[in-house]
Amino acid sequence: MLSALVVVSSACRVDATVTVEVSEDGSGTVAVGLELDAAAVDALGGFDDRVRVDDLEAAGWEVIGPTTDGWGVGRMSAAKRFDSPERLAGVLAEVAGPTAFRDVALVRERSFARTTWRLTGIVDVSEGLDLLADPALSETLDGLPFARTEAELALLAGCGEALCDVSDSFSLLLVAAMPTTRVDDGSDADEVVDRWTVTLGDRTPTLFHATGVLEDQVPRTWLTISVIAAGLLVLVVVFQALRLLRTRRRTRAGAQRRAPVARRSAEIVEEQPDPARAPRRELRLVALGGIGVIWDAGGDPEGLLVPFVREQGGVVDPGEVADRYRAASLGQMSSEDFWESVGVSGSVEALDAAYLSRVRMRADVLPFLDRMEQRSMPVACLTNAVLAWSELLRRRFALEGRIEPWVASGGVGARKPSQAMFEALRRMSGVAFGDMLLIDSDPSTLEAARGLGMSTVLLRGTALVPADFGHPVIDGFADLFRARQA
Repeated sequence: MLSALVVVSSACRVDATVTVEVSEDGSGTVAVGLELDAAAVDALGGFDDRVRVDDLEAAGWEVIGPTTDGWGVGRMSAAKRFDSPERLAGVLAEVAGPTAFRDVALVRERSFARTTWRLTGIVDVSEGLDLLADPALSETLDGLPFARTEAELALLAGCGEALCDVSDSFSLLLVAAMPTTRVDDGSDADEVVDRWTVTLGDRTPTLFHATGVLEDQVPRTWLTISVIAAGLLVLVVVFQALRLLRTRRRTRAGAQRRAPVARRSAEIVEEQPDPARAPRRELRLVALGGIGVIWDAGGDPEGLLVPFVREQGGVVDPGEVADRYRAASLGQMSSEDFWESVGVSGSVEALDAAYLSRVRMRADVLPFLDRMEQRSMPVACLTNAVLAWSELLRRRFALEGRIEPWVASGGVGARKPSQAMFEALRRMSGVAFGDMLLIDSDPSTLEAARGLGMSTVLLRGTALVPADFGHPVIDGFADLFRARQA
């Protein structure tokens, strides 16, 4: 489409805007706007009658213009809808050919009460004016696709006798408008808008990535109802407890009046704790965290990811890499999809192996496991990790059978400190929370575990531990049985 609009307008200044607007259901609109400054319109000898739009309209584009305002500025716009995410790439290919917008993907990811739309792709205008040329027309015009020599095009671009690149007269602004749920009341969908600007002839392709998040309303409503119901339940339980206490006190007072000689014996029985009713705790399972506990904190998988992706020529923004990794660690994409989403190409098996070869296990893990086996104490793992990578690391370090169960977030669909992770550990191990000891390097995970009744120990890393830290602290597994308060 831009070829049709710009082929007659190699002039002083031409600016194009391509807007991709995505709806909540994955459909949307691609809109293209073109603006020529007055000098460009004058060099063309007018604008209104210089562009033919019949082919655009026949291809399904809704065209407005071309028009020229009172200041001599020429404008034109066209828009075309796409009814599904799979059709977006095809519509963008009509804008400036199949190479200008490539590897375009609009992907939906679903989790509980949330839908995430991710738009990714590459803008590549490194071909310069050749991107807008028709090969057949170029051959007909003796290799001059615009019927002008480079010197004539430079003159139209306002270069005069000075040397300049005609491509610099043309810029492209890409706008992505993604649907999202407003944070204030969550009642309607709004938009998140991202922008990227490129100049025709830029040698470096531009990666674009936009995200929109929609919060589902029904689960949010039920969450509110559940909170209210839980509050009412607490009130009922407290009321019944107070009522039962009053009844017991009245019964005890009556018994004391009827049998004064037995009062002292009754008081002694009342003061003694009942061993049968006291909760019995027994250590039956030791659970280890992943990063900083099993894996060396200086070479953990997440910390190694960004430099590895950059070395492979992928995305350089750490935030984008972390965003994609989080989705993969929640099981929302495979490792193959992850590498593709961060712009790293190659065999998924080779990439996984090369990346995970950098991971190191703590030197004191195997001696600790030996000691636990001598005591017949089972050891489990609770880790935030991509499921496939977690399984590869288990096989590489021969931990299968020595650490069971191995609960990875990629297999559960939740991350620590989510209660779903702890519940998965309880069900897979068959051990009650009160009989578990968790050794982790993340304080928030330890807090959540203690709230469920688990015993907890912090394996100290490089971060400072506050003086009032409420969990036992160790510097290595050798200190486990002489854990101290920091």
